[in-house]
Amino acid sequence: MKASLHYGAALLMAGALLGCSSSEEGTSASFNVSIYPSKDLAKTFGHYPTFEADVLGARQEEVIRLSKYSPEKYFESGSSLRQYFDPVTYRFSDDNLRKVTFRSGTPEYKKLMGRSPEYLVVMVNLPLMGDPDSGADKKDDDKKSDDKLDPRKFIYKIPTGFFDDNPDLYLKIAGAGIVRTTEADAEDDLPEAPETAREPRSFEFRCVPGKSGKTPKPGDPFGNMECREIVPGSEPPDRP
Repeated sequence: MKASLHYGAALLMAGALLGCSSSEEGTSASFNVSIYPSKDLAKTFGHYPTFEADVLGARQEEVIRLSKYSPEKYFESGSSLRQYFDPVTYRFSDDNLRKVTFRSGTPEYKKLMGRSPEYLVVMVNLPLMGDPDSGADKKDDDKKSDDKLDPRKFIYKIPTGFFDDNPDLYLKIAGAGIVRTTEADAEDDLPEAPETAREPRSFEFRCVPGKSGKTPKPGDPFGNMECREIVPGSEPPDRP
């Protein structure tokens, strides 16, 4: 009985120590966030636009506050809300279309998670395409844009349970906004990703008589041939 009491007290003390450590060091979640520009940007805008992507941490009440802000207002020059969150910012342009990764264990990651955020938020300052309210004569324009679910905002609830997974995130920036996807899909849709893998392949074979000495059967002239694939044009043509 005494042993059980001592064991229980030890567990309580360990839990208290872990709780203190967690509150002092911030959120302990560990995962990477990769952000990919996509080929869809050029299809939507006619070119690859210059834009920024902010990664920030927020608590529940701060997420509610962010939901009332359009990206246009958030990204305004001198925005007090943007200064308050002090985000990690990545910049993209037509000559910088590589993926970026907000990586676990880096100083930027530790700084953001040190605020003990409940949510991870990614925002981009691209124009909102296909907005039905983007025409003329809009009254209460800010209210309309702020109250809608804006696809240029991505909000992710950070796992906090001891046994919760911390999956890496792969976010693709498309003309319609931010899309969570798989690594393979995001890599395949990068502007620099080759298209050749999707195109039909040409095959060329070189055949020579086999060593078996068997006579080809009627209707099967290749029955005694040994063939191998070659790169088209890599070998001279057969002599007549």
